[in-house]
Amino acid sequence: MTTNMHTMVLDVSVPRILLTRLLGRFWSGAYYAPTAPLRMAQLPAPPLPAPDWVRVRNRLCGICGSDLHQLFVDASLDVAPVALPSHQRIYLGHEMVGDVVEVGADVTDFQVGDRVVRWGRADDCLARGYSDLCPACARGHRVLCQRAGDPRPHHPIGGGFGNAFITPASTLLPVPADLSDVQAIFVEPTAVAIHAAWRRPAAAGEKVLVIGCGTIGYLLIQAIRALQPACEITAVAEFPWQAAIAAESGADHVFLAAEDGYAAVSRLTGASLYAGRSGNRMLLGGFDAVFDVVGVPATLRNALRWTRAGGTVVLVGVYLHPMHIDLTPVWHQEVDLIGAIGHDVVTWEGETLSTFELAMRWMQQGHIRCENLLTHRFPLSAYRQAFQTALDKRDSRSIKVAFEL
Repeated sequence: MTTNMHTMVLDVSVPRILLTRLLGRFWSGAYYAPTAPLRMAQLPAPPLPAPDWVRVRNRLCGICGSDLHQLFVDASLDVAPVALPSHQRIYLGHEMVGDVVEVGADVTDFQVGDRVVRWGRADDCLARGYSDLCPACARGHRVLCQRAGDPRPHHPIGGGFGNAFITPASTLLPVPADLSDVQAIFVEPTAVAIHAAWRRPAAAGEKVLVIGCGTIGYLLIQAIRALQPACEITAVAEFPWQAAIAAESGADHVFLAAEDGYAAVSRLTGASLYAGRSGNRMLLGGFDAVFDVVGVPATLRNALRWTRAGGTVVLVGVYLHPMHIDLTPVWHQEVDLIGAIGHDVVTWEGETLSTFELAMRWMQQGHIRCENLLTHRFPLSAYRQAFQTALDKRDSRSIKVAFEL
């Protein structure tokens, strides 16, 4: 059993956020200063607070884009999620794999020595021990739990960016013996990609666009292909090296964000391109479905205009600021705009299973290839360098950066 805990934590407070954001304009070290929300905590290992909880010792943990948004305080205080009750303390790191080192008396699904991954922050009905599940939890989409803001007697302590954590057993899934630790840290982002693909499944012969070639983009290309091998997938990448990996991941076509995207879409889909005043352009025709994995105003604007009438845009990327965006394609072309968040439960080949379970199965079957996506490893002591590497893709050519623990 772990006798002490060191873990990376965000102490969430408006004064810390505002001060760090102000100082960060002039000084990159502001995000790691004593006044910042981020700190490394050293504390005695807390006891398991309930008999259905477990303790996990971490082995490897990937850095997610959401981790970077939080530690670099990249969020406006007036977006909708900020209005909800939130934890005053957030433990970073959820793309982890680790070993169970202690189990509560009521835990039957795990035993000491089991290798596990974690699905989230334990804010759902099952993690709270409720028997009357809310509609979202009842259908398996626990990320959308309607009771996520309810008070609770015990909070998970620790995250993947540390040596250990404690959590309800219901937040964990076992890792098959034939999956490596590297594959295991991609289970959570693969589950996210599979859920996004399921939000608007491609049909045979359809033309699909994925905007954004990072970890989720590459996994989403593979998930769309596994779900429908007979569709045609195009990807938009920022750098040529990303374009090459998108092609390796299964994209039929790739063009760069710096290119004329309207001309590329017209060429690839046969859409008619029209130009108005002041550089305003619009297509009639386009892709059947567009997955915006970047999610900033410019990419969402393009996604809506590059989708055919009656097509669908799936917003996958996270942008925690209000947008000024032209939504006229939603009514003028009846383009459906839908979102995707987290993981879900789906039916595949007649079996109902979580996207976590399907992610591991598709890895075992070779439908998802992710080992080449882990490009950098760091000890936790080098966290500043790790975060900078994850941010600076132009020079580092990073895809997934992970901490070895």
